[in-house]
Amino acid sequence: MFEIALYGGAFNPPHAGHAQVMIEASRQTRRVLVVPSFRHPYGKQMVDYEVRLNWLESIVENVQPLCCAEVRASRVEQVVARGVEGAIYSYTLLAHLADSLALDGKRIALVVGEDVADQLSTFYRGQELLERFSILCVEEKIHVRSTVVRERLALGKPLPSDWMAPGMNPLNYDLYATHGNRHAH
Repeated sequence: MFEIALYGGAFNPPHAGHAQVMIEASRQTRRVLVVPSFRHPYGKQMVDYEVRLNWLESIVENVQPLCCAEVRASRVEQVVARGVEGAIYSYTLLAHLADSLALDGKRIALVVGEDVADQLSTFYRGQELLERFSILCVEEKIHVRSTVVRERLALGKPLPSDWMAPGMNPLNYDLYATHGNRHAH
């Protein structure tokens, strides 16, 4: 069992697949940190950080009763960003956690989906990441992507209810559709 599982992403917007990953990850760790991107490595335009963090806090509140460990939305990337220029990478976040909590890196797992697992060696300091930290690959059971959610909203189409994360009011998605990335920083 891992001490911490770090589940990072743009969460732009979060959806039911993200909630499912939180629940699955909680079965193999003492604590899951859900970490929205503050400065995305690929320069992705995202809805305002505080909005995404608030959405994640609401989702976590709704899925926590289904989880086997503590799950919480975390500002760790925002904290790390204060001392780092440019994008924030998974390796940087994991190293910060290991160093600040005095934990062996193998006690910390990076949570990824199957679509990302094969790409980890191409990440910033990918080989070091794989050697120093653990990887928790979670099987996707709900097949939806934020990109598809955004595309559907941009077309004015309703979202299937099973795509919506628990704790996300449909109005959150409507707000996203109305304002899109104009609130991105």
